[in-house]
Amino acid sequence: MINNLFFNLIVAHILGDFYLQWGSSCKNKVLYSVKGKDLWLHSLLIGILSWSAIWDLRGWWLAACIMALHFLIDWFKSCIQVKWNIFKIENLEHAKLVDGTNKRHDLWVFLTDQILHIAVIVVFVNIWLRANNDWQQFGWLHEFAINHPLRMNTIVAMMLALKPANILILLILGACKVSITPTDNDDHGNFHSGELIGWLERGLMLLFVVMSQYEAIGFLIAAKSILRFNEASSGSEKSEYVLTGTLLSLTIALSLGILILKL
Repeated sequence: MINNLFFNLIVAHILGDFYLQWGSSCKNKVLYSVKGKDLWLHSLLIGILSWSAIWDLRGWWLAACIMALHFLIDWFKSCIQVKWNIFKIENLEHAKLVDGTNKRHDLWVFLTDQILHIAVIVVFVNIWLRANNDWQQFGWLHEFAINHPLRMNTIVAMMLALKPANILILLILGACKVSITPTDNDDHGNFHSGELIGWLERGLMLLFVVMSQYEAIGFLIAAKSILRFNEASSGSEKSEYVLTGTLLSLTIALSLGILILKL
């Protein structure tokens, strides 16, 4: 029973903290903190999603606790990011957020932030279920989880392998100071091709692991290597960036795939 509720709230957290939050909102939370609307709206969204995941009128205080603590954790995170010079605020009259000199610490701040959010969910789910031990999972979801556990695990793993993994990879590259200097020739407008390729790459790899099609993973990597041959053979900083990102994508996708097969 606790696993069911924990599952619901983790899915709600992933949706609210990653897929329903945009980069501009994350920057505004750091830029304006409690004085801006983004931190308040994001926390309210987390509260609504959490209550929807519980789907029980008695769960209002559980959702309220998760929402309030999510607000405090995100507020503290924004303060730390400025204090540790991960980000700098320039031009106080027309505030602008720019990268600071300590970007390598951003990875640890991100990981700590996510660990705290998950810890809050675990603790309060335990507390709430002790007072409401008759809580039941949604009927259709309960049946789906029992009849198709691998599909259920794959859906959650896929959610983690797309946008959350993309953010993690960018932070790891930043922490290791693996980057490329953008040029005029790298301008692709609003189409983030690298991000889309990463999503497709990890999604396909994850599906191949679940389906035990490991040969297809080798084919995918070989196909990408051929397409990127000119960049890889140039020895430029871009080739190192692409190679590192590819290996990180492979590691995350394989790890998630093996994990859900062992569950």
